[in-house]
Amino acid sequence: MEPQRSSPITASLSDSLSPPAALAARVGWLVVALVIASGAVGGVHRALHGRPDWGDLQNEARYVWEHHASARGTAMFGYLPATSFALWPFMVWPPVWLGATLYVGSNVLATVLSIWIVSRWWLPREAPSGSFAWPALLVCANFQHALQANQLTLWTLLLCVAGLTLIGRRRALVGGLVLGLAMVIKVMPVLLVGYLLLRRCWRALIGVALAVIVFDLVPSVWFFGWQGALDEHRAWVRRARWHSNLHLIEEPLLRVHRHGTNASYAAVLTRWLRATPPATRQVILYGEPPADVVERYRASLAADECLTLDPMPPRTGAWAEKRVDIAWVPRFHVADWPAWSVRLLWVVTLAGGLGVLAWFTWRSGALAEDDWAPAAALWMLAVFWPSPMMRHYYLAWAFPAVAVVWGALRAGGPRHRLRWRAGECLAVAGLAAWGIGVACLGWRVVRWYGVHLGVLVVLMAATAWAWRCAAARRCNHATTERAACPAVQQRGAAGDV
Repeated sequence: MEPQRSSPITASLSDSLSPPAALAARVGWLVVALVIASGAVGGVHRALHGRPDWGDLQNEARYVWEHHASARGTAMFGYLPATSFALWPFMVWPPVWLGATLYVGSNVLATVLSIWIVSRWWLPREAPSGSFAWPALLVCANFQHALQANQLTLWTLLLCVAGLTLIGRRRALVGGLVLGLAMVIKVMPVLLVGYLLLRRCWRALIGVALAVIVFDLVPSVWFFGWQGALDEHRAWVRRARWHSNLHLIEEPLLRVHRHGTNASYAAVLTRWLRATPPATRQVILYGEPPADVVERYRASLAADECLTLDPMPPRTGAWAEKRVDIAWVPRFHVADWPAWSVRLLWVVTLAGGLGVLAWFTWRSGALAEDDWAPAAALWMLAVFWPSPMMRHYYLAWAFPAVAVVWGALRAGGPRHRLRWRAGECLAVAGLAAWGIGVACLGWRVVRWYGVHLGVLVVLMAATAWAWRCAAARRCNHATTERAACPAVQQRGAAGDV
């Protein structure tokens, strides 16, 4: 059994650090704490004033509680019913001031627990944990953004790292249950089912299935009834199709007035390879307007207007109109391809990248205690790519990968120093790229054209190198243990005779 790593939050001052390094670690943790605290204060302030995302989540959760159905034009279009159930204790039942305080407090707790779990179980045993403040410092701005926005990102981060840790430490059924809860609260981590399949984690997959039943299906049937639960999940599938990657490629300005910071792979690829209409005003028709109405609006467009059809219906009526300002939208593009060609490129590149990751994961065999963490961190990065929505605060999910790369650097490299130095440079480049991405979080044009996707590519390469280092260390440990085995020593002695 691998000895447990002492928590770096408590061991950072005693883990063989020199006095200057220990002082720097103290300062680093202080900065992390202040940044997280500022996010918590901002989150409570925004919630008390009904600002996003608290305002939208609260309105939709209350609507479900009062009407026993999701609103037709729900702002939570990508969420399963389980998410509303999870929000009721914070956004429906208590007064706003108490609910906001409890909700933001739960996000702070999720952040602290995520840091603790990753620092304790996701680093190689050879890595000194004394200065773990630095990977936390690199990602604390992302934590702050998620806290301030009152997002569900940090709940999902905690459930993912906790579930993957339990699975990696041979608590597969419980780990799968926790990981499945993450998937029903926010659907994006469902890609991790592929990771479990490829690493033959069958008990974990049973846990994921149980989570879907226990946390989503059973409460849905209890609250909505059999037919209501079926209708809710059908509506979720329909909304997912309306706002899928393929639809975003077809309609580049779809919901841009609400999700202008969306930097998903499909959205960014479209911005580079399709021309944005040269308009400063957007006319949006929601729902299903008759064909003659659409043609009438199209014929009456002014020179500075463009028309966008959004399938999401309004709260009341079959269709509705909205006009918004889009003068801020960047117009640069390198080509003006038809939608089908951008779709083809998106499918081929996405399938190719995920296929390579799947092949290497399958080749790595069943789950091993020494290399599960970098593999899991790499798959958590892969979650970003197929999603039609990638907001800047989602980047907090990259924290395990940043920590794993840092841990591989601190653990030292294999015997071939030349090969190690090349990988070490890649790891440093990954952490440096992440730092550049953090510095650009407030730069809308940079997010619009996908600089953070480029950061994720470099970080994924560095995480893959950390995975390779972990596999090499596992082989070295196995060789050392075989050499130390008495039976092997006796055979060796007999051979010498």
